[in-house]
Amino acid sequence: MGPATAVQRCGLAGGGCLQTFKHGTIAWSKATGAHLLTGALEDAWLKGGGVTSYLGYPTGDARCGGDPRVCQQAFQRGSLYNVTGKGTFPVWGAINATYESLGGLNGYLGYPLDAETCGLPGGACTQRFQRGAVYFAPGAGTFPVWGAINARYLALGGSRGYLGYPTGAESCGLRGGGCAQSFQRGRIYYAAGAGTQAVWGGLGQFYAARKAQDGALGYPVTAEACDRSGFCSQSFQYGVLQWVPGSGVRYRLTSAAYCPALNSGAVKYRTAGASRVSFAIADDYRSTRITFITCVRQPDGSYAKEWGALGHAGESGFAAPGVATGPTWQAFSPTGSFTVTQAFGLGNPGTALPYRTLNPYSRWGGRLNANYNKYFESSSDVFPDENMWYFATRPSHDYRQGVVINYNRPPDAPITMNAGFAIFLHGNNLPTWGCISLNDGDLLQYLRTAHSGDRFVMGVAYDIFN
Repeated sequence: MGPATAVQRCGLAGGGCLQTFKHGTIAWSKATGAHLLTGALEDAWLKGGGVTSYLGYPTGDARCGGDPRVCQQAFQRGSLYNVTGKGTFPVWGAINATYESLGGLNGYLGYPLDAETCGLPGGACTQRFQRGAVYFAPGAGTFPVWGAINARYLALGGSRGYLGYPTGAESCGLRGGGCAQSFQRGRIYYAAGAGTQAVWGGLGQFYAARKAQDGALGYPVTAEACDRSGFCSQSFQYGVLQWVPGSGVRYRLTSAAYCPALNSGAVKYRTAGASRVSFAIADDYRSTRITFITCVRQPDGSYAKEWGALGHAGESGFAAPGVATGPTWQAFSPTGSFTVTQAFGLGNPGTALPYRTLNPYSRWGGRLNANYNKYFESSSDVFPDENMWYFATRPSHDYRQGVVINYNRPPDAPITMNAGFAIFLHGNNLPTWGCISLNDGDLLQYLRTAHSGDRFVMGVAYDIFN
């Protein structure tokens, strides 16, 4: 150490003593013991007020190492770090507590790059580190922001941008290995293949209400973009959210969303672990065009897309969830999840479904009697009973092949009179009186792969998926 260059001074703050030598200073207190300070750490401590500074007395000697070389010394209320080529910086208070809980110098954040900066909006403080920053804000807490999320946060203005301060730590291990972090006015998401994007405002509220990354939309893949009229749009892995002034949020899904939505629990209707789930989905109410996707259960329990087609629903579109389709001539298709347990037509095309071959007496009950919403045979042809033979043999061949969708009938539900009847999957790909129609080739593909107990989920995307 060399000879002392100053007389030992005692009776200092906390009853401690201090003595300076040619190459360092020794500070002692009853609570901390005697510890040596040298070099840049000593200079920074003395310049900051020594034993009267916020740091107080040293509680250990300096530890050095690494590349670049970093020296760290602990004090009563924080630490000093000297980073070769960068400077000497204290880390203290709430930021230090968070920094230490994350492993300090040996954690992901690494060494400090500057001193704590306070006086930010809302009385907040922040400090930059090698691989991120820690923010303290009254009412929000003290949290780190790092990695890809930190890069996006800084690009959006950091704590002075719209997002404000972090209100939670980064959470990883989400769907597909993604990560997310909450801020005062939104969230930032990271996922491989999707990138790192923020979601906020009205679109952010809607997205969160629809299970966020676990919903049918998946992760955001673009930033929100708005025009002068206030119209805003943001794209996600499986769809788009739009903010329409005066109307609110418009929700659009791609058909690629349907099977992943089963896997993430984003389908609002129960599917009971069916081996196959087929979706018949329209974009809007009153729309008759549907996208038809069949998802098959895999050995690990997940669902994967098997095939898809385009088809039609009722001429009036879909009835709202829980609303009966009513008499067939109202031409509404029902919304919900229904089993498939039987098929019919002019000859079995190779389906595993129980199959009924139609004949000139085949009818489906529409009158409000014991035959309502059931197959029966009769030589009478009385409306609104459906003459299935007529629809099977007329030039459009609607019922040449068909599948019964168990709406308003067992095993899904008891029959309710006048709630709707004869909801089938059939051919003649045109708007229907409530059934789902496909091209003949697509209908045959469905029949040849279907089994009793398979599910049909149908309706408008907004009300089918989270």
